[in-house]
Amino acid sequence: MDERIASSVLYMLHEVGMTADSNTEQHHNGRYPVTSLYFDSPFLSDYQDKAGGFINRKKIRVRIYTPVLTNTTPEIWLEKKEKYDMRVSKKRVRLTHEDYKALIDESYAHLLRRSESTRYGTEILHTIIRQQMRPRAIVRYDRTPLVSKSFSDLRITIDSRIEACLAEDMWYTPSMIFVTPHTTVMEVKFSRIIPPWFRQIRDHHNLVRTAFSKYANSLEAMHRYYPIPR
Repeated sequence: MDERIASSVLYMLHEVGMTADSNTEQHHNGRYPVTSLYFDSPFLSDYQDKAGGFINRKKIRVRIYTPVLTNTTPEIWLEKKEKYDMRVSKKRVRLTHEDYKALIDESYAHLLRRSESTRYGTEILHTIIRQQMRPRAIVRYDRTPLVSKSFSDLRITIDSRIEACLAEDMWYTPSMIFVTPHTTVMEVKFSRIIPPWFRQIRDHHNLVRTAFSKYANSLEAMHRYYPIPR
């Protein structure tokens, strides 16, 4: 949606009792940065699955909550996001800085030994190894996360200033480009029902549910003059 509409939607969400989640306490303005390094196969199979409209697809990424990776970055997460139609699940394992370096250097034996004690680490690493996945792009944006006391399973995130670059490491970020200028993405996450007041907000602004992949849109923005063949 247009960023001007997003401001009105955010105001109305606060009016019905949505509040910033606890992760924003150490940040200003109720939002925090999200930076992701996306992995893909040599033939960009994850991107091709999205571009081809496949109902079952995935993304592999390393995610941090700072603009760039530094020695003081408190959390580094290796994630596998899986999507079947509109149902989304996420598996993640926390990495140390040493683990992250081993992942970038393809030192998988070290990581596999370390991941034996984690719930999802081995599964994610096997996917990376089997598909010969390597880092392809960094995507960064500002996230405003909202939760509801009345609907405990409802979480709404509003992502703005989405920018990206082709990169193989998060220690250094080249010049980035805006993926969708003046556009904001709202994700509505729930497990049972959407409250009636959200439908009223949606109808008031004529919002329409649509699929939006930050990774796929970022690749297409960066290859605007030399499109990726499908």
